[in-house]
Amino acid sequence: MKLRSIAMLAAVIAIPVTTTILMPNMAEARGRGNGTEVVAQRGDRGNLTTEEREAKRAERAEKIKEALGLSDTQAEEMKAIRAKYKPQMQALREEAKALKEGGASREEVKEALGDRKQALREQMKSEIEGILTPEQAQKLEEMKGNRRGRRSQRQGRRQGNTTVS
Repeated sequence: MKLRSIAMLAAVIAIPVTTTILMPNMAEARGRGNGTEVVAQRGDRGNLTTEEREAKRAERAEKIKEALGLSDTQAEEMKAIRAKYKPQMQALREEAKALKEGGASREEVKEALGDRKQALREQMKSEIEGILTPEQAQKLEEMKGNRRGRRSQRQGRRQGNTTVS
């Protein structure tokens, strides 16, 4: 009886200690962080400050400007177009959030807001294409296609559907 009590006590102490020691190493082995933090699957986007988010957006905009060879005027026009649609997109996000909090499923939210969201995207896309040269528009579509391909690959890996090339 005494031996069983000692064994149980050892197990109760060993499990938390082992978990504390191994968890940071597991995160590091997966390539997530330096071992002192475990980063969620979608990265640390939710933990960024407003300034950090804005800096990332500016960095992405600069990369797109360089990749497409946009003039300063085109880049400013593109920024203005995005700013024009930002409040409308934000309103849709808020509406989606309210629906989810009201118990709506992801499919129900998509059904309720999908057409409006798609229409806004199409309007914005057409305005952006209006300021691009045909070559720049083609390059933008190629970049989007590449992005979709990478996204599909990531989703396949997450679901365990990887294919060997």
